[in-house]
Amino acid sequence: MNVSVAWTGVYPALLTPFTIDDQLDLSLFKKNVEAQLENGVHGFIIGGSLGEASTLLNQEKMQLLRATLSVSGGKVPVIVNIAEQATRQSIACAQEAESAGARGLMLIPPMRYFADARETVTYFRAVAQESALPIMIYNNPFDY
Repeated sequence: MNVSVAWTGVYPALLTPFTIDDQLDLSLFKKNVEAQLENGVHGFIIGGSLGEASTLLNQEKMQLLRATLSVSGGKVPVIVNIAEQATRQSIACAQEAESAGARGLMLIPPMRYFADARETVTYFRAVAQESALPIMIYNNPFDY
């Protein structure tokens, strides 16, 4: 099922549990996805900005995306958060997420450089031009 993004309702940024040996705990992760679905969420966000987005490896983000898609069965859209430090990395992540089945992107400007408005818009446009997915711009001016 190909679910479009309505951008309404509840889209939790899923937590990313790890095992004692610092591996993704996909069993616990999937259990959380199931519980969220049972309670009526309207979509999911992979790799929130409270650490996951900037510390997970891209391969880990894609594992989480695939696990979420598998459990959700296309019932709700799955959004991948992109918080990379360079435009080319953001584009690569967006394209990989799109290929893996994400239905949308949540995009944050690079966090270690305070860009002016022109630079920020240029960044957003560059990523948007390289993906067909709809984009939610994450506005958190105190941090980004």
